[in-house]
Amino acid sequence: MTSSSVPSVVTQRRILAPGLVTLRFRNPNVAHNTIAGQFVNILPKAGFSDPMLRRPFSVYWTQGDEAEIIIQEHGRGTGILANTREGEILDVLGPLGRPWMFDSADYMTAVLLIGGVGVASMPLLTRKFELDEVPLHTFYGARTSSLIARDHLANVHIATDDGSEGFHGSNVMLLRSYLESGKLESPKIFACGPTGMMRAAQSLAAEFSIPCEVSLETEMACGIGICQGCPVRTEESVFAVTGRRYRLACTDGPSFKAEEIVL
Repeated sequence: MTSSSVPSVVTQRRILAPGLVTLRFRNPNVAHNTIAGQFVNILPKAGFSDPMLRRPFSVYWTQGDEAEIIIQEHGRGTGILANTREGEILDVLGPLGRPWMFDSADYMTAVLLIGGVGVASMPLLTRKFELDEVPLHTFYGARTSSLIARDHLANVHIATDDGSEGFHGSNVMLLRSYLESGKLESPKIFACGPTGMMRAAQSLAAEFSIPCEVSLETEMACGIGICQGCPVRTEESVFAVTGRRYRLACTDGPSFKAEEIVL
């Protein structure tokens, strides 16, 4: 079904942690047609022109005719969104983008590598793997325990920077220990989080010769490839074959094979 901008009533707002909330809204198109890894582009207030640009959010969850996003407040636009109340109306465009590439035969164990609010697309991916009975391990890293969004995840291994829960260190370090011990059978990494974390995942996957996919968290404007505002540089070997120096996060992604792009 073609994506279109739709006024969507907010039906639930939940506070997960200071500055971290979820918004659930009624939008049957998004709820029924989103594939794990796709996103929506949202104007904080339907009918308003300030702020002018939309904000992209991975679809966090879907149920019935409703969809949910998770928001970390870090600027004016996200601040307005994070403080949206039940009954208010968002202008939602979506679903957009390329979903996770989970239908490949190059792995037996799914490894979900989450950094902070990179959790946004992981619940739907978890649901897909559980329905398909694919073994999965989730390695979730955050600054502190209170910033972990635990809904709809499975087999979670926690890593915190301050040692408040689980492994004291990064989730990439924790994953390395599992790979070195051979605990994961024929794994593939699905990573989303800060660029530094995904760059480390990219290197780790290359070191252990395992497939890795990253979902980029990047600023966008239109979300549909018109503004050309979200370029992603391709690796030289990919450029040599395709002739494309750049791809767009909004239409060619946000999910990419880690070895094909420069982070």
